[in-house]
Amino acid sequence: MSKYKSFSVHSGICSCRKAIASIVAAITAAALPLAILGVGTVGAILFRVSSFSAHSMMPTAEASSAEQEQTAASSAVQSEEEPPVSSEEPSEPKKASGGKESADASSDTSSQTETSSEKKDSGKGKVKEKKIKNSGYNYGNVYVKDGNSNYDLNIKKLLNTDAKCKIKKNAGYQVLIVHTHTTESYAEKSQDWYSKKYNHRTTDKSESVVAVADEIEKKLNKAGIRTLHITTYHDYPEYTGAYDRARKTINKYLKKYPSIEMVIDVHRDAMTQDDGTKIKPTAKIKGKKAAQVMIITGCDNEGKLDFDGWRDNSIMAVQLQKKMADKYEGLARPLYFAPFRYNMDLTPNSLLIEFGTDVNTLSEAKYSGQLVGNCLVEVLGKYVVD
Repeated sequence: MSKYKSFSVHSGICSCRKAIASIVAAITAAALPLAILGVGTVGAILFRVSSFSAHSMMPTAEASSAEQEQTAASSAVQSEEEPPVSSEEPSEPKKASGGKESADASSDTSSQTETSSEKKDSGKGKVKEKKIKNSGYNYGNVYVKDGNSNYDLNIKKLLNTDAKCKIKKNAGYQVLIVHTHTTESYAEKSQDWYSKKYNHRTTDKSESVVAVADEIEKKLNKAGIRTLHITTYHDYPEYTGAYDRARKTINKYLKKYPSIEMVIDVHRDAMTQDDGTKIKPTAKIKGKKAAQVMIITGCDNEGKLDFDGWRDNSIMAVQLQKKMADKYEGLARPLYFAPFRYNMDLTPNSLLIEFGTDVNTLSEAKYSGQLVGNCLVEVLGKYVVD
């Protein structure tokens, strides 16, 4: 992976100062009062120069409407008795850390001994590890957090309705996995604090959500459900417009492989309370820590999204939610029924799945990928045809 382009702030400021000195000299020579230029103007010039990042020439982009929708989704799914939280803002992805966690890293305790340098780090925040409780409305063990004003999900009916899905084993590609936010990554280790200097985005695909989706892909392919995992960056080098770029990618492969029945967009979440505390949603499954998972299914709440097929997606979403609840208690957070599209209009079996948050570890998220993969194999097995 190539290093990011950078430049020296010091040299930039020095150059600017030389230019300013020349201007002042010219003004003095012309016997013009320095007051004409004004101290405020000179200060503003210096401040503008010093405001550039010393690490990258690429400025942080503001989220597009689609990215803002996802921020709204993250903040909307919290338990009502919890303090309000908000999703992370995008920043320049970090260079690969160079290390991966061991296979048993998920069994680490949540608190690690801090080094002397870490103790001196004033830019730290707390990490609160918790199991997100079921909330919203429910049918049995299936819970839904509803972000819509005009529609609810009839969970019982959806569980007893067949999805528009026909899976052919050992045939052409049946499932497409993509990442709108390909650089989303995880904490390097399990602990009860985080450094505010740490960037939870990376272009190293072995440390990002790509590695989580690899686990899903393995499970599906092993079961004879051929899966195509596309790891194209859609949020780098530019974050804004990631959903539009992902849409082009999805359409490209749907056209190339018309046998595809399902599209899964794999993400990770980020939840930060008003006091700066980050939430780490975990559940213990068969003695190991797993990052809790949230399925998002969209809805054309006000009829403005050109999204007539949203009801088809909700069938598959609810059935997967049920399978996770039955098979691995605590793995799934409440399903979020969102008033957004998220490119789910492209197939009748589209899912957006969030694996943990930025303070979960990669091993916890990968373990969840394996568990969700197992559930998908069973749910899709119901739709296998000859």
